[in-house]
Amino acid sequence: MNRKYVGTLLVAIVLLCSSCTSSTQESSTPLEGASMNGTLTETEAGDDFPFIVQVAQTNDPIGIDFRGTLISGSVRVQLLDQSGAVTWEETIDTPGPFAVNTVVEPTAAGEYKLGWAWDGAMQIQYSLAWKPGKVEVPTVTPVALMGGIGMMLVAISFVIYAAVHKLGWGYLGLGALAWTVAVALKFAWAIPINTPLLEALTGTLPEAAAMPIFYVYVGALTGVFEVGIVWLVMRYSRLGKVDWKRALSFGIGFGAFEALLLGILSLVGVLALMLLPSAVPLASLESAARANDPLYGLAPIVERLGTIFVHIFSNALIFYAVAKRKPGWFWLAFAYKTAVDTAAAFAQFWGLEELWKIWTIEAVIVIFGLIGWLGIRWLRDRYPAQAAAGSPETEPITASTDAG
Repeated sequence: MNRKYVGTLLVAIVLLCSSCTSSTQESSTPLEGASMNGTLTETEAGDDFPFIVQVAQTNDPIGIDFRGTLISGSVRVQLLDQSGAVTWEETIDTPGPFAVNTVVEPTAAGEYKLGWAWDGAMQIQYSLAWKPGKVEVPTVTPVALMGGIGMMLVAISFVIYAAVHKLGWGYLGLGALAWTVAVALKFAWAIPINTPLLEALTGTLPEAAAMPIFYVYVGALTGVFEVGIVWLVMRYSRLGKVDWKRALSFGIGFGAFEALLLGILSLVGVLALMLLPSAVPLASLESAARANDPLYGLAPIVERLGTIFVHIFSNALIFYAVAKRKPGWFWLAFAYKTAVDTAAAFAQFWGLEELWKIWTIEAVIVIFGLIGWLGIRWLRDRYPAQAAAGSPETEPITASTDAG
């Protein structure tokens, strides 16, 4: 979720967000239209006409949408007839965001080419689409802000809970730091490894076998980096020898920081789309506009609520394993977190464009979150008081401390 605006900073956000969805996507069905987006960097004059447009009858309307950010140079988007003559063109020569949305009515039937030409060095981030009739540009409404604001409120609510119950700001911050380090290390591993591994699996095994293996692998990465690394630090340092309140605070910090960060990114992204839609690929606008439906906006809020309980429970299991000196509880946390992210990995490949798919996955997350909530309460009543021995900054466990 992701774009940019308000002067140079907003443009920078747009470039960043657009790059997240800049892989070329093209439809090969001429009569239904096609679209593609990406980044083009050239050092000398040239042209590219990736689309063939079939015009069945004279004056059949052809909708064209060309938008993005011109970084340097200039470019001309053009529609050429069979002889190569320019039927229509628009020149983009002012650096910054731009948007061209028009309907062209060719005066003759036949085959046309749609693309662009440039006279020298240029760089552009673009989205080009065409279809018979008019290319409709969706509008992102303020309702789409609900998801980002809701995720932030969920995070803030847990932090307020920690403050009211005096769980300890130190371990709240330590949990946030642990999430940051764990996720950074997970991405450092996943970025160079995941794609080659997926290609190797799908190249040697049937898809029905390769994909489930890959889903479990992705889930296990979370187990390794978000559970395994935390366990090692807590097990072999004094940081893990704390009372229930500090263990609970750590889990809240771990989960609430993630929810807060995702909420901020979502909010900034949607605001960017609302303020400067011209700099964002049309496909991204169409995707974001789905959040105009409150049922779409509610989904990430429910997900974050369930996921925070997942984080709290899994981290509480780690501290419990340290307190009881029984690594079996660590392995339970490992399996639990792995299972959650295995489902998340499946969801990404399954696709979440349709509302029923989104809420199917959210139902799974809610179930894991409910397990987490019940598990937290179970651990609270069994957490040993002597776990904090030797840690001068901790307070005695009180029976009134509640997890939810």
